Amino acid sequence: MQQHAPDIFIDALFEPEYRRHPLVLVDVGARGGLKNNWSSARRHLHLIGFEPDKEEFARLAAAARTGDTTTFFDVALHNRRGPVQFQIARDRGLTSIFEPNREFLDRFPESDRFDTVDRVQIEADTLDSLLRTRRMIDVDFIKADTQGSELFVLEGAADALGSLAVGAEVEVEFTPIYKGQPLFADVDRHLRSLGYLLFDLRPCYWKRSAGRGIGGPRGQMIWADALYLKSLPALQQNLHALPQDRRKSKLLKAISVSLLYGYHDYALEILVNTASVLSPAERRTIERRLRQSGGHPGPLAKFPGRGKLASAFHRLWKLCVQRDEAWSVSRAKLGNLS
Repeated sequence: MQQHAPDIFIDALFEPEYRRHPLVLVDVGARGGLKNNWSSARRHLHLIGFEPDKEEFARLAAAARTGDTTTFFDVALHNRRGPVQFQIARDRGLTSIFEPNREFLDRFPESDRFDTVDRVQIEADTLDSLLRTRRMIDVDFIKADTQGSELFVLEGAADALGSLAVGAEVEVEFTPIYKGQPLFADVDRHLRSLGYLLFDLRPCYWKRSAGRGIGGPRGQMIWADALYLKSLPALQQNLHALPQDRRKSKLLKAISVSLLYGYHDYALEILVNTASVLSPAERRTIERRLRQSGGHPGPLAKFPGRGKLASAFHRLWKLCVQRDEAWSVSRAKLGNLS
């Protein structure tokens, strides 16, 4: 029996709960709209996007479907209120509040993408302040991709991350692409202090111009998408602090996020250790669904000599792969997904 993709909303039994309390995704740096890995959540998803680029904001707002539970704001987020200066890059998706680190970037191909073509000053705010001002009382997941300033965004969302959200996906850098930017260690330290665990990294590797097209496919690990999920003790504490009528929906959405990224084992651990929030029938339904969608080894999983056969096919694949001028490579997906 092969593994099949589960319904991240678990079972029809819980449809009324998800309709009352949809999964709330805050997307900071919403350029390009909802990412493909969140498409399975559309049925019960409320997207709150922040995009300070006026042209991209207008495109996103125009593309939002009538009646869609999507809200976009042309606001820059930071750890404080006040003006911030943006360095507008030739490739506008690389625009940052930090100046590009030319000494490092110029060692790699296509570094002109980072050229600063303009500078603009924009009023920034914190996510916590905006949520209070607009009376948005719930957040379940925060995605941040702001070209080096992700730590500042997370610092300005400390209340939402600490008491409401169950996960975060953050772009992190391992070496300074921009001058003075925080790096992965800084982001990791902050999220761990708020009760989050690092579950996965989707790294991107760059090859230097001097050796482009030679050797193996990977160069230096430069940046990654990092996935964090709320630790079980922190989640239990958050559930206890919520009003009784919101505990079930928050628990269900924590399980949904775990399933969205393929962590059936963590979803089951959450269920087992928060049993008092659900009725016995609800717990049995969720456990049955989790075990059904978790899959079983295929018929060749115990095939004698499978290791040698797999190695032979891998060597054949390497011989068939065309060596080209690609210099930036990364994994296709973040999370425990096939």
